[in-house]
Amino acid sequence: MLALARFSLKGPYQAAAVVGLLAVLAVFIPPMAPNTVLGLLAGSVCMLLSCVLVGLIILTQGSVSGLKAIGVSILGITLVAWVLISAPELGLWTGLVQWLPIILLTQTLRSSKSLALTMLAGLALGAVGIAVQYLAWSDLEAEMISQVIQRMGQVEQMDEALVERNLQLVRVFVLAVVAMAYLVFMLIVLVARWMQASLAESQGFSQEFRALSLGKPAALGALVLMVVSFWIEQPWLISLAFLVVVAFMFQGIAVVHSKLAPRKQVRLLLVLFYTLLLVFPQVVALTAITGVIDNWLVFRKNSAKPSDENEL
Repeated sequence: MLALARFSLKGPYQAAAVVGLLAVLAVFIPPMAPNTVLGLLAGSVCMLLSCVLVGLIILTQGSVSGLKAIGVSILGITLVAWVLISAPELGLWTGLVQWLPIILLTQTLRSSKSLALTMLAGLALGAVGIAVQYLAWSDLEAEMISQVIQRMGQVEQMDEALVERNLQLVRVFVLAVVAMAYLVFMLIVLVARWMQASLAESQGFSQEFRALSLGKPAALGALVLMVVSFWIEQPWLISLAFLVVVAFMFQGIAVVHSKLAPRKQVRLLLVLFYTLLLVFPQVVALTAITGVIDNWLVFRKNSAKPSDENEL
């Protein structure tokens, strides 16, 4: 991955070629792959990698270079989508939905040199996304439930518990779709920042991430929002609660990294922690709660702060 990043940073033409090729492959592979699941997986990897490279280009060379690479990618996606599925508008929509958040978040990080401010900016974008979801696409849940029922066939012939479980998964997905998008975009930004530091042979990223703190005002707002969402039980409030849980999960993860860093078996312990995080939703909630209360209890009092010479 770092070798591909080095090649992409050699010049605007190399960057545009790599990002454009990956973006086109992300559209081209799924419909052409013999296995649908593997095709979607390969396409997703290509698209995520193209997004990471766009973020890296913006962090190192600025938004103008990033926009050049994105422009070539949009053109490529438009042509491929036009030929394959007669949908040239796909390129523009991809640019708006996929790369606009990357541009805004990575430029925020480049300008502010603050992971916390970048994550808070992402929260603001997520809140806008939730507003759009419930104002402009209020029937999303009904549409998805209808599609699920159609794919399941004759619902009356199926186990009632299975039907209800599938419908509940759809409802949770609709509530958490923006939070999941926020998670993906922030991971892209973090990987891009890690690549930037790795290429410069700096420890700046690890120090910055371990010191991540979203601040008491944001933590207080998160607590109020979560309490109100349980009390009122409005879908848009629950979606906002999912969003802040993901944001403070990152701070909780930073606390875990900071506490485990001095230990000899840090890698094994981190693998165990991330496995639990992926498997058990309770661990996600506990990690988010840790991130919230860390703003007052300060679990990382002796943790090193990022120095100016390591901020790249």
